[in-house]
Amino acid sequence: MTPFQNPTIYLGNLRIDEPITAVTNLLFAGLCLFAFFNTKEQRHFIGPNLYRWFIMVIGLSAVIAAFIGHGFLYHFGFKAKIYGWEANVIGVAFAQTAAIYHTKSSIKESVFKTLLIINYIQIGCALILTYTIFSFIVVEIHSAISLLLIVSVLEGIHYKKTKSVLSKYMLIGIGVTILAVLVHIFKLALSVWFNHLDLSHIIMCGSIYCFYRGVKLNTNSKSIIHDHTSSTQKP
Repeated sequence: MTPFQNPTIYLGNLRIDEPITAVTNLLFAGLCLFAFFNTKEQRHFIGPNLYRWFIMVIGLSAVIAAFIGHGFLYHFGFKAKIYGWEANVIGVAFAQTAAIYHTKSSIKESVFKTLLIINYIQIGCALILTYTIFSFIVVEIHSAISLLLIVSVLEGIHYKKTKSVLSKYMLIGIGVTILAVLVHIFKLALSVWFNHLDLSHIIMCGSIYCFYRGVKLNTNSKSIIHDHTSSTQKP
């Protein structure tokens, strides 16, 4: 059982477990949906567009978690959590791929190609291991490698060279994400009606807003020209 787990509530004969956790997941997903559809102007540029899909798929994983992983877990069974976990892995995979393309102008071509190969191998391993080992730890390790070792490092290098607004907001967003992870790890719960999961979901809304701002404000960034060129070139 989750420490300080939300009490079960009933709406008529409908049983809902962890109701606040489910609702905060849906709140997070709603913000992701807003961010995705409010950045349509970026869909023609490979780096920012991949970040848009990162936000969208992470939102999808939150919807799955709300219904299958929390609210109605008693109906679907623990093994159904795999759907949300795999969606999370795919969502983060979009982010690390986006970072590689977005920062292409700041790294050597040979490094870019090598990172792409490593990137796809790592994503494949994460998807397979999540399913075979069936542990959320794999998802957490994949997220740490992707966001801290790939996205943060590459966007940090790119920001230092170009002062890219997208890079800046990605770095801020990852910083907020780390705060949410710490809340989760140390079980910083306010009460059974607002536990560490609920609080971390609210903080994650802040990180999604940062990611959204980065993608949205990238319209006037010089890096968008490079992204457009990359998307039109043959691999």
